[in-house]
Amino acid sequence: MTQGATNEKQLAVLILAAGKGTRMKSDLPKVLHDLAGRPLLAHVLDLAKGLNAVRTVAVVGHGADLVKEKFRNEPEIDFALQVPQLGTGHAVMAARENLAGFQGDVLVLYGDVPGLRLETCRDLLAEHHRRNNAMTVLGMEFDEPGAYGRLITLGDGDLEAIVEARDATPEQLRVRLVNSGIYAFQAEPLLGNLDKLGTQNDQKEYYLTDMAGIFRGMGLKVGYMVCPDPQEVAGINSKEELAEYERRLSAAGA
Repeated sequence: MTQGATNEKQLAVLILAAGKGTRMKSDLPKVLHDLAGRPLLAHVLDLAKGLNAVRTVAVVGHGADLVKEKFRNEPEIDFALQVPQLGTGHAVMAARENLAGFQGDVLVLYGDVPGLRLETCRDLLAEHHRRNNAMTVLGMEFDEPGAYGRLITLGDGDLEAIVEARDATPEQLRVRLVNSGIYAFQAEPLLGNLDKLGTQNDQKEYYLTDMAGIFRGMGLKVGYMVCPDPQEVAGINSKEELAEYERRLSAAGA
């Protein structure tokens, strides 16, 4: 695909990278742990470059100064500080000034998800544009979805809601299509409606997933695309998972 076919508007990439990564059992910020000789965050930055993003914002928190120092020679990266960390919606709030005035699309990625393919991102953006969605969610299908948020669909690519597992009905828990946490947004409705996010949930945090319901309530289009391989969007949460991912890369000849 050509750039024009997949990126009709200017693109900003927002990388959520503020977490401490407690399960890594290390003082080093999670996104600075090495994978194939490079920090995890570097692999995600490759996606932003491959997508020709005109703005790349990394939301940092734990060990922010270390992350900034590591990437001091990457002038295309802008940093936003999220302290304390109060959820994914709060992370976008922290980056609001970095995205001020931007009128294209915003692709939300994660600094600990190094395996997402460029082609999958391009396909997500293409679907986002084709359907003129305000928000497009990258979904995954699992036989045993576990604690993932369920995507409640209306058919024909339309999304009604994202329901967290803890809040789901027994019927909703049987849904096999779940949320990966990767999103494409139109920048203007996203940035213009962040203040509508609330903390009426178990964690008392601002959830970006709530934008789906907010947008639908405004009459805006919300949709989804299914990721062809759920392993692409697997996060690295422990040194064991990091080592296993490294082994897979080696076996694939990467």
